[in-house]
Amino acid sequence: MRSFFLFFICATWIPQAAFAANTVYRCEVLADAYIKTNGELELVKDSPRVGQEFAVLKKTGEVVGDVMDTLRNPKVIASGSKSNSYKVIWVQKSEGKNGAFVDYLNIEEFGNSSKKPFGFFSGGLLMTGVCE
Repeated sequence: MRSFFLFFICATWIPQAAFAANTVYRCEVLADAYIKTNGELELVKDSPRVGQEFAVLKKTGEVVGDVMDTLRNPKVIASGSKSNSYKVIWVQKSEGKNGAFVDYLNIEEFGNSSKKPFGFFSGGLLMTGVCE
């Protein structure tokens, strides 16, 4: 009876973990930077974003986590493969005439490691890190 119970637990838990791995990226921010007025990249020292985690639903591009919670209406433009990155964009109208905000997330799905590097760009902001 004990072996049946153990088999049942493993049989129900393993597929859920495999399913989650195929449908969600879990990411951690490792660096936070911005573009200075002279065009140079400046790392943000003691950034509260570094170390924060977020999740990306692969199918929809939705992001869950404090780092990027305000982003709405994602559009997955490339779902990633062994030779191409996973790419999501967000386009939001600005208050000014003909203005827009465009945010972009790139996750290097094709990397050999289980940790996939990512870059998130929002205006002059750049965050990098890894996703699994």
